Amino acid sequence: MEPQKQETLPDPVPSGPEDKLYPLVKKKKSIPYVAIISFFVSFAFCAFLISATIADRSRVQRIRIEQHIFERTHRISDTISKLLYKAQALSALITHNDTDNFEVIALSIADDYAIKNVLFAPSGIVTKVYPAAGNDSLIGLDFFRDNKYSREALLAKEKGELVLGGPFEMADGIQALAGIMPVYIDALDEKQVFWGFVSVTIRFPQVLEYSELEIFKTFGYAHELWKLNPETGDRQLLDCNYEYSKGNTLFMEKPVHIYNSEWYLRVFPMRMWYSYPENIALIFAGFCISLIVFFVMRNNNDLKNMQAVFEQMATTDPLTNILNRRHFLDMVRLNVEKARRHKENCYFVMFDIDRFKLVNDTYGHQVGDKVLIEVSTRIKADIRPYDLFARYGGEEFIIFISGISIEDVCDLTERLRQSVSIRKYEYDNVSFESSASFGIAHLYDYNVDNAIKRSDEALYAAKRNGRNCVVYWQEKTN
Repeated sequence: MEPQKQETLPDPVPSGPEDKLYPLVKKKKSIPYVAIISFFVSFAFCAFLISATIADRSRVQRIRIEQHIFERTHRISDTISKLLYKAQALSALITHNDTDNFEVIALSIADDYAIKNVLFAPSGIVTKVYPAAGNDSLIGLDFFRDNKYSREALLAKEKGELVLGGPFEMADGIQALAGIMPVYIDALDEKQVFWGFVSVTIRFPQVLEYSELEIFKTFGYAHELWKLNPETGDRQLLDCNYEYSKGNTLFMEKPVHIYNSEWYLRVFPMRMWYSYPENIALIFAGFCISLIVFFVMRNNNDLKNMQAVFEQMATTDPLTNILNRRHFLDMVRLNVEKARRHKENCYFVMFDIDRFKLVNDTYGHQVGDKVLIEVSTRIKADIRPYDLFARYGGEEFIIFISGISIEDVCDLTERLRQSVSIRKYEYDNVSFESSASFGIAHLYDYNVDNAIKRSDEALYAAKRNGRNCVVYWQEKTN
């Protein structure tokens, strides 16, 4: 507000010869420099706080959206995979020579609205389909000759595993996905021969209803599900919740792995930050520094709380789904304190897979990952539910056991060694044997670091002793 301009009036005119007249004068009050500087500093400070508030809010929103994207991609993959994997039941009918029960099994399989039909295709030609009503046109369909199915049929036969095809338009105009599973049966020469296909067809995009993709709309975001067309290499849009693409480059995207297909879920805001009324109101309310500080602190606190939650979620190894090393050590220290109070025996059992590098080099890292998963599954099934089991690093694992004697822990460890080595590891056409070496250490002084070091030394002693054995660490005596 500009300062008011005041007029200065002349003093009263004195009487007498010495009278003087004072002319009318206008005096201007100048704006202090400190006020101008304070105005610009205050404006800049408010602008900074407002921009920080909007940026923090966007980051919090982005974290929430990323979490929802993560959940939705897993829902899409799990839902479609579970529905298509029902073809395994049909495959079992053929391998057990029980095709007469097709209708009974098919009725139990097609128990979900999203499943359109299930069928048999000996030598690739459809002979049975359920339900028959509305699917008569599929009888006689040749998977190898029909352009819609031929590529996936050949791929399924070549790979010997379930393959996802589609989405494509059915004869009745419905969009659908098809899971095509090859079936091999034993021949007289003990070699498996190709019998044909079993298939499960699911309605699309109805199957996406289980994934609740519309949740993004509540946050003001749009979504689109797409994949690369395997024939043309072009981007193929599978599902979206908007009428046209705005070419928004501020999107978040995550792949969806479904058997042989890789889809992508892309999410992006439909409005820019300046189109939200609350942000405009915040800009106009920039002079209120206290409110701006409040919003910044509140949003920063929300962001820190959410980051803390996500850090707590990161307690398991993403490959084997057992404890990771950091969380394992945190839990061990708590259990050691409890064991100290109750004077319980505690042990570390450390083991790693023998010649694991050779497995990776020979069969590839994907098979190596499967071995790690299967080993952890076997071990987890044999230890007690309250024993702590973690992936310590690479192919090395560690177990914390308490409350049993040394004889019992040695017996348990020997069972674990046998569990790892007694059964072959079979993946597709790959079959091989593997083993593990185990080292045991007792927590004599309840010192976690020393005990882990001792178990590691025992493990390497087992390696030196020829592998696939158990070594208990003992204090050296002169």
